[in-house]
Amino acid sequence: MQQICVFRDIMSKIVIALGGNALMESGDSRDYETQVRRAVNAFESLTDIIVKEDVIITHGNGPQVGDLILRNQYTKELPPPMPMHTLGAMSQGLIGEILIEAYENVRSRYGIGKEAINILTRTIVDKNDRAFMNPTKPVGRVYSDQEYSELKNSTDWEFIRTEKGWRRCVPSPMPLDILEKNAILSSLNAGFLPICTGGGGVPVIKTGNYYSGVNAVIDKDLASYVLAHMLDAEEFVILTDVKNAFIDFGKSTQKAVNKVKLNEIKKYYDEGQFSTGSMGPKVLAAMSFVEHGGKVARIGSLKDANNVIEGTSGTIIQA
Repeated sequence: MQQICVFRDIMSKIVIALGGNALMESGDSRDYETQVRRAVNAFESLTDIIVKEDVIITHGNGPQVGDLILRNQYTKELPPPMPMHTLGAMSQGLIGEILIEAYENVRSRYGIGKEAINILTRTIVDKNDRAFMNPTKPVGRVYSDQEYSELKNSTDWEFIRTEKGWRRCVPSPMPLDILEKNAILSSLNAGFLPICTGGGGVPVIKTGNYYSGVNAVIDKDLASYVLAHMLDAEEFVILTDVKNAFIDFGKSTQKAVNKVKLNEIKKYYDEGQFSTGSMGPKVLAAMSFVEHGGKVARIGSLKDANNVIEGTSGTIIQA
């Protein structure tokens, strides 16, 4: 098959953040083969933009790192459990293999010349971030009252009470910088499709003259914004399982946010229109990108990726 190699005088750098539905949809089995199939579908919707522009792919890791945490907890009597930041690194390797296998499937069928490369990515956070004083992100399995009492006395974990029982809570600090940004940019300039910043990256803090991992989770959309800003990307695209951001979501007055100026969507954000557990971080990441010099940010459905990127679908935020 003849390979597609498109040469252009000017190519735009575009960071595309894939939501969890790129690998798994509601009701899916969490096995490897299912995730590869979903990823193939995702890349089929992105072939045009991958060929035409300089694209960097980032992704979430929620279900995958959750499964690793569960394996850690259920096999605690076997090999010593690994700290949470290493599980984030493991998930980057796992998802990287899934995405590259899926991309190679699409690449071979469509004759795309560009190769993909998976880059283990660390994200710098501030050790004095207030999130470390108030962990709010539940992770891992649900514990009974008895298990909670035992763990509270034998670990330094923080816990939160849920309807089903107790869950461990970890901090979610703000990402400040991406340590591997130069490697990502070099790979991009060499003609590769970088896959990076998985799950927001492995959280690290400055310890003396080097960086060490810290047990936390980072929002992947906010980390993807930081990467896009550091790379001077022209566009930042968040592909998820909904077509738009909405105001008055779930009410009779619900309205899709289509093309919108930065000051207008900031007003909606300040009013609390976007849930902190779902659309809020995506809107904050998109706003932050445009506010710090990005040309345009887009939020839309992965299944409608071409139209989102072309600007005929989704939420489009401009300065």
